[in-house]
Amino acid sequence: MNTKNKIDKNHLINIIEDILLSDGLSGLSIRKVAAKANISIGGVQYIFGNKEDMIKAVLEKNEEDYNKQIKILSKDDSSKYSQLKAHIEYISNYNNTEEFDKISKVITTLLQEKFVLENLQDWYCSSLKSIDTNTEEGKKLRLAFLFSEAMFTLMTLKYINLSDKEQKEVFEDLKTFLL
Repeated sequence: MNTKNKIDKNHLINIIEDILLSDGLSGLSIRKVAAKANISIGGVQYIFGNKEDMIKAVLEKNEEDYNKQIKILSKDDSSKYSQLKAHIEYISNYNNTEEFDKISKVITTLLQEKFVLENLQDWYCSSLKSIDTNTEEGKKLRLAFLFSEAMFTLMTLKYINLSDKEQKEVFEDLKTFLL
């Protein structure tokens, strides 16, 4: 068995996320990950290579988790916009969970990296371009998508403090009037 099989990459990614949350991006280092994982610096380098690759691994893990949720939420919907509707549902369902809070804080921290911001901008651009705004459905979906993202941002950055009941009501209104 080689070294990569002996070191649990997901465990290291969880450690990286914890470091990002407690110490920020500037506090992330191969040495710190190795110390917290109780493995050698070389072991961390063998799995990730460098700091940028650690960041990419965190993003990939979160993207995989997100895609699994989107697949679950869109399984009964074969419409043109099933993925975007599932995304809105994802935000409305999971915005007040501990895991969602952790993910949103990690992503917010990682936005300091130019490549992370550019990837996120590309995702938003392609999501918006996928909507046919020449139709009533497309216009409503674009508003619903942008509104859900605005709510996500407001709640993540703690600009608004809504109770669980209020959040649920807002997202129910969004779905009732726009989807």
